[in-house]
Parts: sequence; C-alpha cells; structure tokens
Amino acid sequence: MNAPANGTVKGAPDGTVNGTADAAVPALPGIPSRFGLAFSAGGRWAACLSAVDDHVTLERWNLARAVPSRRVFGAGTIASGPGRREPVDRHSRPLPLADGRLLVVRPGVDAHGVPAGHGTVVAAQAGHGGTTVGRSWWVPSMLAGYALASPGAPQTVVLVTVEDEHRSRIWELSLGTGTLEPVMAVPGALSGGVWLDGGRTLALDQATADHRADGIAVDLRDRSWRRVWSVADATADRIVACDRRTRTLAVTTGRPGAEWTGGLRIGLWSPGGGRVRFPAALNRPDGGLVPLTFDDTGAHLLLSEVAGAASRLLVYTRADDGVEPVALPPGLAGPPASWTGDRIHLRFSAPHLPPTLATAHRPPGTGWAPVRRAPDVAAAWRTAELVELAGPAGPIEAIVYGGPRWRERRHLVLALHGGPLSAWRFEFDPLFQHLAAAGIAVVAPNQRGSTGYGERHLRAVIGDWGGPDLEDVVHLALGLALPRRDAGLPEPVVLGGSYGAFLALLAACHRPDLWSGCVALAPFTSAAGLRRDAPGPVRDRVARLTRPGGDTEADGP
Repeated sequence: MNAPANGTVKGAPDGTVNGTADAAVPALPGIPSRFGLAFSAGGRWAACLSAVDDHVTLERWNLARAVPSRRVFGAGTIASGPGRREPVDRHSRPLPLADGRLLVVRPGVDAHGVPAGHGTVVAAQAGHGGTTVGRSWWVPSMLAGYALASPGAPQTVVLVTVEDEHRSRIWELSLGTGTLEPVMAVPGALSGGVWLDGGRTLALDQATADHRADGIAVDLRDRSWRRVWSVADATADRIVACDRRTRTLAVTTGRPGAEWTGGLRIGLWSPGGGRVRFPAALNRPDGGLVPLTFDDTGAHLLLSEVAGAASRLLVYTRADDGVEPVALPPGLAGPPASWTGDRIHLRFSAPHLPPTLATAHRPPGTGWAPVRRAPDVAAAWRTAELVELAGPAGPIEAIVYGGPRWRERRHLVLALHGGPLSAWRFEFDPLFQHLAAAGIAVVAPNQRGSTGYGERHLRAVIGDWGGPDLEDVVHLALGLALPRRDAGLPEPVVLGGSYGAFLALLAACHRPDLWSGCVALAPFTSAAGLRRDAPGPVRDRVARLTRPGGDTEADGP
C-alpha cells in the first residue's frame, strides 16, 4: 500500500519502456485554462479569461476573419484612470460589445477569495498604445454579477447582480452618458440571459427557496417581471435560447443535474402560442441532448450531446423535426456557442488541447466541415486514446495516456472520477498531463455509475455506492495487476478525488494485493456521515442517490 519512498519514477518521459534510471519529473510549461467565454450579440467578437497559475489575462477574439484572431487585452490588471488599475482575476466576467469594446464585471473578494459584497464594472477597448479604459463603475452590493448586451442598435446593456440568496438586482448601463441606474429588484438568484427582442425584454432564470429554477421575462421599460416557464417546484426549468424572429424559445426542464444524467427534456414554445412542444428528435429515450443556440434564421437549433467520454454536435431542423451531425474531432465541445451565417463558434478541448475557441462552418451547397480550433500558443501536450476494457458486466470505456505500449510502462495509475454521477471526459486534464510527462501511464475508466453511457450504466450505483462500481474497479485492477506482476512490474496505483477517493479507499482495502499504492484526495469515508455533515446542496445530492431509507450499502472502510 505504500508508494515509492523516494518520490521518483522509473521510466523515461519520452515514452520508452522499462527505464532503469530514476528520471526526475520534467518541467512542464504553465498549465493553461480558458474560461468565462462570451460572445457579442452579433457574433463578431468573443471574449474570455485565460489563466496560467495565478496569472490571469483578458482575451478578445475577432470572429469576422476567415481564421479567428486573438488579442490579449489585459494581463492581471486594466488601467482604470491615472494611477489606478482594476484587477482581472478568476472571478471576473467579460462581455464583448458589438463595437469591439469589452465590459468586465468583477465582484470584490478578500484575500481568501470570499465575496466582499461589492464590485466594479469596467469598459475597456484596445488602442494602438495598448488597453485603455473608458469608464468604470462601482457597484455597492454584489456577491456575483454579469453583463448582457442586446442585439439591437444602439445596444441596451444591463448588469445583473446577485445581492444575496434572497434578492437580485437589474441595472441599466449607459455607455454614452456613463450612468449605471438600478431598474428593479427581483426575488431569488438570477442567472442566464436571453434577449426576446431588440433590447426591451429579457429572459432570465430565477432560483428561489420555493423553486429550483424558473424562467422569467423582464420588461425593462415597464420595470416589471413575470414567470413564463415553470413546471414544478422540484424541477429546474430554464430558457436557454430564443429565435427573435418568431420569439420561439428553447426551454428545458428536469430535476437538478438532469443535463448530466440524461433526464433533461427540451421543448419549443412561442409565448401566446399555446402549450410547449417537446419534439421527439430532441427527446430521445437515451436523452443526453443539451440545446445551445439557434442560428440567425431561427430554422435550426444547435445541440451538444455527451456520447461516452467524448461529445457530439448536432443540428436540429424545425421544419422536418430532423437531426444532422456536425463533424467533430474527438474531444469535448460545449457552451456557450454562437451561430452566425455559416459559422458556429464554441468552446472545445481535447486531452492534448487546453480549452480554446473552435469553429465549424458550412459553405454553400456542402455539408458541415469539421470543427477547427483557432490559432493559439501550442505546447507539446501528451495525447491520449479511448480504449475499451473488459468489465464484469460489459465493456468499460477508459481514457488512456501512455502510448500503444501503456501496459508496459514502469508505473501505471488507475484514476477514479468523483461524483458518483459524473465521468472522465476526453478533454485536457492538468493532473494527467503531469503524470504522463513523468512517464506514468494513466488509465481513467468510466465504470458503472458514470454518465454518458445510458440509463442502465448510470443507475447501477444509485443506492449501492461501492457495489457495481467497486466490482468494476477490482475487475480492471485484476486485468492490469496480474500481467504486470508476471512481467516484474509494480501493481497499479489507485488514485481518486472526492467520491473517487472513497472508491479508491474501498478498492485498496478490499484487495490490497492488487495495488502498489493508494492516493485518496479529499475523501469521505461514510456516505451516512456525508449526508449528515455536508452543506445543503451536497446533502440533497446524497439523498437523491440513496435508497428511500437512506442506505447506500457502502459506509466506507
């Protein structure tokens, strides 16, 4: 059960097998992340935050060019006046405007990242001499916030702030006069945002103590709001996209987490046009579809779908209720998305590719061209492959680092994901990159209980934590450990975080002979104790995954 005492790894980082000298872990470039992606209303601009360690930069992408180009707006701070600079950090939310300017909303936080209860809004633009700030605004009460800009001209710009768990506020921001005016307070916490017209009416998601999420419509001129989409108190009911030509809304309903478990229902609804319609093509028995955006004609709806560890893109055509795939390389594509003309832009990542902007295009008279990623600073990140391994109840898909001879690597890690209703995805993973760079093979299986493989695979662990999933893990360990032992190689190390750590501890204690080490990151050791002591949202999740009596069968080692 003990890892090598010297902390080094035998084997060469370049992929050679069975190295005999201790190799120091090679230095990697800073691990990048890209987040907070947002698009301008017309689809010409995109903006996001990029971070390497604690260094955060603000990026803007020009999408009007044949190949999107990227420009860094600010590195850590943006000048907001003589001698003053506003920080740009992981809490900031950027929004590109139609003219290329950027709005950055930043809730204030203390030294420990705890919300300070106030915030700022900064309007920035790029000039020949660098980034300049036209104006900045102080927001006296804000735990979280973001900006939205309408598609009309001139643009209506609003700021949505969450003041506490019971109340949010909508502000109107005039870039011309420089005023930030409160429009109305709305009960609950607001999120999302879809414009229903050129700038007067806005759809938002509202979560209150009585409703997990409802769709509301806000009239900025009348300073009023009304609930327009609500199914039940226990469901999360959201407005996700709008075709403004016909005012048709794409809506979803399902229990919290349904977008991951395949229980999300997708409907189309025109206000004043009768009941919501749930097209069969959008609500297949296996579920898993997530609506992203309409095209600018309103005739097509873009969807993403998790299929195993990777994702797929699909286009739904309203006229014939048909679905057409969009060519996509193996990886993970997801929201947000923008569809203007013959181009779709969205976030994309793969094991060797940190999150970036990707583009799919459809030239006239042809099918969809494969998604291409935008030019970016590239590094020699390690690749991975999807491998199907034999399991006790059927095949188990796994993400594997280590090349074609990964089974012969001196050291091998079997990595278990958290959840339990979660999964490893075929995307960039910093931890796996570090392990692979050190010459360690990584096997990341999606055992029973993982999402993306259908209802039967998913529900196997509900009420039975440490049952079928532990059986799968032990079966995989047997298939890996015994041949390695015969070849004179160490048994695998089992590694997991959160629920994966719980499962790793169970596996290590159940069959200690199959492992050369166990790494449990932030584990819990009792499901009953977790339900008793955890915060409310975690307690609710545990309750949904246990039997009516609260039993999960596995109380931990």
